[in-house]
Amino acid sequence: MKVSTTSFPSVFETAFGNTENSSKDLLNGLKIKKDETWYLVGNMAKRGGINPGRVTNASPQEEDYEILFKAALLNTIDKVQQPISITMGFPFSTYNIYKAAAEQFLSKRHFLVDYDTQTFNNKGSFKKGMFDIERYEVIPEIVGGIIGLKKTIPEPMENFIAISFGFGTIEGGMATGDGLIHRTCFSSHGIRYAINNLTRELNQKHYLEMKNEHQVDDAFMKGSIFTNRKRIDLRDMRKGVLTQYYKEVVSPLMRKYFTDLDFETCEKIYLMGGGAHYKELTDAFVEEFRDFIPVEVAPDPEKLVSVGYLYNSLRISDNKPHRSVGLDLGNASSLVSYFEDESKPAPVTNTPAADATTIPINL
Repeated sequence: MKVSTTSFPSVFETAFGNTENSSKDLLNGLKIKKDETWYLVGNMAKRGGINPGRVTNASPQEEDYEILFKAALLNTIDKVQQPISITMGFPFSTYNIYKAAAEQFLSKRHFLVDYDTQTFNNKGSFKKGMFDIERYEVIPEIVGGIIGLKKTIPEPMENFIAISFGFGTIEGGMATGDGLIHRTCFSSHGIRYAINNLTRELNQKHYLEMKNEHQVDDAFMKGSIFTNRKRIDLRDMRKGVLTQYYKEVVSPLMRKYFTDLDFETCEKIYLMGGGAHYKELTDAFVEEFRDFIPVEVAPDPEKLVSVGYLYNSLRISDNKPHRSVGLDLGNASSLVSYFEDESKPAPVTNTPAADATTIPINL
């Protein structure tokens, strides 16, 4: 079965003014309604908004969670059959706190989404989409990543360490043939730590026009920022803050949670998450473990958690692939995975220019 993943930036902003014909398709023209307010979501918010953002590690009770959840489901409206089985998750740092609230949220089972198709269609209108959830499960994010890793790599090692670099958190843990070793699981500061340090440095010399951390994150990936009509090269500064982040956050975590026996039995370290695209981090990992454990960046590292959620949904759905959905509401990007109906031509949902899963990091 072929897996397809659609993604969009995890940001939104209240919609004001005319938004007609401002996008090429639904993915890039997400405009949905919550209560009495319309919101631009994802790429639409980045282009048409002034200060698009979201609460990092938001709880299921906050509007951020519901808006991004409905926007993600909307992108599956013509790709899956209903009722669906869905899997979602949280970092270990918030999993035990938010799990019950997320299950209560999903237990509503029926979700109505008001959305506007005039953003990408001359003959568009205000529409309603209905989603029915039959089964659901909430699991730790690193577990989703490990499932995705095992399903993506043809012959994964039996004993390995998985490290996921996210915007809000870094997650880690060791998996063996018998299962997850919970003693080794951790959750700590993500790439946001380095981005905020970069912002503090930039604020000493440049006016950043009140850019929020999501906007600085975009500049961080591109390796440059445009402010006050000037382009500022950030690559050297990025290297510095990422190197410092590895030394002060990542390396101590590896020493704290993994014993010599763990390293002795570990066959490989897999890096995943959007942050695995930063060569500064992968090089630091390779350098630290060069003499005794190989380090590998997993294929499509930013998609693995969503793919792992999808395969978990397949399990709880009693093997109904076209009713299975994996949804990763990340702090930087939201990714929704589903199995393609191979009897139909695959729809074009992303282009390199707008695909949030293709991390355009300039080295």
